[in-house]
Amino acid sequence: MEKKKGIKTVGKVPEIIIQNIDVRVPQRTATDIQDWRNAIKSFENKENPIRTRLYDLYEDILLDGQVESTWGKRVDNILNKDLLFVKDGEEDEQIGKLLNSPDMRQIISDLLDTLLWGYTVIQINKIWWDNDQEVHRIDYDLIPRKHVHPERKFQCISYQQSIITPDIIFTQEPYNRYMIYTGNPTSMGLMAKVAQYVIYKRGGLGDMAQYAEMFGMPFRDCVYDDFDDDTRKALIRMNENWGAAPWFVRPKSSSMNLISGDSGAGNVIYKDLVAICDAFISKILVRNTLTTEQGEKGARALGEVHAESEDSVKESDEKFILSLLNTQVRAILKRFGFNMQGGEIWFRSPGKDWNALKTKWEVISGIKKDVPVDDDYIYEEFDIPKPENYEAMKEEMKAVPDFSAFETPLKNPLKSDEKPKNFLGKVADFFV
Repeated sequence: MEKKKGIKTVGKVPEIIIQNIDVRVPQRTATDIQDWRNAIKSFENKENPIRTRLYDLYEDILLDGQVESTWGKRVDNILNKDLLFVKDGEEDEQIGKLLNSPDMRQIISDLLDTLLWGYTVIQINKIWWDNDQEVHRIDYDLIPRKHVHPERKFQCISYQQSIITPDIIFTQEPYNRYMIYTGNPTSMGLMAKVAQYVIYKRGGLGDMAQYAEMFGMPFRDCVYDDFDDDTRKALIRMNENWGAAPWFVRPKSSSMNLISGDSGAGNVIYKDLVAICDAFISKILVRNTLTTEQGEKGARALGEVHAESEDSVKESDEKFILSLLNTQVRAILKRFGFNMQGGEIWFRSPGKDWNALKTKWEVISGIKKDVPVDDDYIYEEFDIPKPENYEAMKEEMKAVPDFSAFETPLKNPLKSDEKPKNFLGKVADFFV
């Protein structure tokens, strides 16, 4: 077919069309560690870097339940937060609807996947308002990663996935005006590290299934006289019609021994292998295990340390997405007619964790005893609106006298000319 590329104008907004990319389904075959190593070597080839093998492997690895669970936590952390556009201190609700639309949520999810794959290119084709659904719609394409060659030597999109041809230079005009491209051009992403543990785990699960099939049910040991062929045939027919449990038929003069380790030891080994691989997957994707696994040493203090580690990952993901939204995405929205000049995109602050705020206040109060702390920092940290008459209120607080130095007065203070009475004097006063 003829290769075409160009610009299609819709009103005043040019829509870039990329056609004839030869998209093929992933090759899903049984893989081992050597396949993983060969895929990495193909990716790292300096003269002709091929991503096809590695990315086909990634497609297969993404079917793993542990990968889905742990990476899903990171995606949910981003998608569960509303976005807002603030300009001149005011929130723009119309642009906010666009930022929280279903299509934009999917774009953000694809952008976050950059951390898994290493690089992402997205083309925005069209943005319009859907009157029926009353929502902004975004027509966009996630460029198949096997066709993208972002290395500095190439920086192109190729029509064929395994042959580098500079069919589309996505970093040049007019394509770069409607393209979002992000990631490290030479990065293989987190999936390169995860893949080896998924491969080992699948091998262990396969061996465990075979072990359960062979040793999970009792054996049927059938013995017949050495020359009694009719009995032998009858025993075979009986076992073939008697369920799927393992069996064998042997002459009386023969013997058979099953040699294995301790009872059930093989099954335990496979379970340990699977648990170790899942733990490594969790460490790679969310930097901890206790928030995804229930370990024997899951003490509260250790769990809090792991939760703090996961919080740092969440903060890093948020900054990554905001950096793209406030640069490339904002520039594209401006080209589609949205008034983004001078504004900024933020995640809406979640509900307050009062225990955490209390701890933070105690720390800041302790610091203020030794060194000054900027009041604006406190307002920002606790998300408290600063009063308009702040300076006047600050002066009033300084004018209020401090009574904290005074001790609690005595209940029955003595008069200046009065002397304390002894015990007999107190008795005399009582009877009077």
